[in-house]
Amino acid sequence: MNRRERLKGIVVSIPTPSKKDFEVDLEKFKEHVRWLIDEGMVEGKAVLMGAGGLGEGYFLTREEHYKVMETLVDAANGKVPTMTGIFESCTKEAIRRAKYAQDVGIDFLQVNPPHYLAPVDEEAFTHYKMINDNANVGIMVYNTPWAAMGFEIRPKLMEKLITLENVVGVKWMSFDSVNFIRVLKEFSDKVNFIDNSTMTSLAFQLGAKGYISLLGNIAPKAELYLYSLLEKRDYEKFDNEHKRLHAWREVLGAAEELGYQGVGEGTISKAILQAIGKDFGPPFPPQRQVSLETVEKVKKILEAHKVLETLNL
Repeated sequence: MNRRERLKGIVVSIPTPSKKDFEVDLEKFKEHVRWLIDEGMVEGKAVLMGAGGLGEGYFLTREEHYKVMETLVDAANGKVPTMTGIFESCTKEAIRRAKYAQDVGIDFLQVNPPHYLAPVDEEAFTHYKMINDNANVGIMVYNTPWAAMGFEIRPKLMEKLITLENVVGVKWMSFDSVNFIRVLKEFSDKVNFIDNSTMTSLAFQLGAKGYISLLGNIAPKAELYLYSLLEKRDYEKFDNEHKRLHAWREVLGAAEELGYQGVGEGTISKAILQAIGKDFGPPFPPQRQVSLETVEKVKKILEAHKVLETLNL
């Protein structure tokens, strides 16, 4: 099986557990990875990502990032492909981390475009090319139009990116529906698209091979069931079941204290996980931490809407 063929299915973005002093809890991380594998998140069905967006990779020190990579590879033990996030705008630092990922046996890198300000296509391509040329690891290009307003990957840049030997995937969403559809139609036979939108069944109908998942951390068997519907191309049933199993997203809109504003994903994701009974510790600074009262409110909302029963938790 070649590198591109392994990038498919449920890409579970794993939270990075933290202790009260904001140190990474590597033992808890390892236990969670092993539990995911035991629950069925294995090669052909899943890819496990450490230090991605949900894993607060952009708030980890280099040394912490290295330890997360090492722990992920050790816990995966060859049973499932591994991935890590690289969020650096400094290309030299991105290369340094990519080389380390190669050395410890990480299979794929999720790589953001540089984004202090909105890059032009030439700068984004240079970033990816230099990483490609200096580390032999599969690259999943990450389109992040919210991070650099005014910039996103369009067909002209995509044509250049797919010429890079190690670029085997694209984590894909777009604020522009025409661009979303066009890029999938034109390039899904050349690179594996991993959906990061709310239109997963459409993305699969246009050639996507996988999607990003938070739910997999909570109810892996439910997520595997959803993926089986995509494999069968039962898109109507997938849409209905996806809505039912992700009802908690709409439900939590009632918890205004959470919100989606902030510098990272740790605030809301760790509050949700804590309310469900999976305490991954506080978000890494400078992200704000919600109060225990808010976590209890979230828990009551979930219980009132029978979300945990729906997920068989």
